[in-house]
Amino acid sequence: MNNNKPDLTLNMDEKIYLAVTKDTTGKLAFVYTLACLKQNQHTNSYNLLPSREIHTFSDKHNAEMYYETINKIIETNATNKNIQVFFDTNEKLIEKFLENFENCR
Repeated sequence: MNNNKPDLTLNMDEKIYLAVTKDTTGKLAFVYTLACLKQNQHTNSYNLLPSREIHTFSDKHNAEMYYETINKIIETNATNKNIQVFFDTNEKLIEKFLENFENCR
């Protein structure tokens, strides 16, 4: 039996994450993401226009782990030449997204 199971696993093919931020100042912790969603499960096509999502956690440690994982995915995606077009096309939206939450970090 394998007792070394990951605490969190995310499928890197479901979304192209462009930005992430968090707010852990209150009773609940929130992680906000900006991502281009996969158009359907049978293709490798993604929407060029990103969607915003909010993920709510009652455990701040879990929120931090989720945030760091998404951040690592974004770092990986940003160096992938096949994905770079999503970052370039949405540069202004990414900036605006991060500006809207700059007081949260």
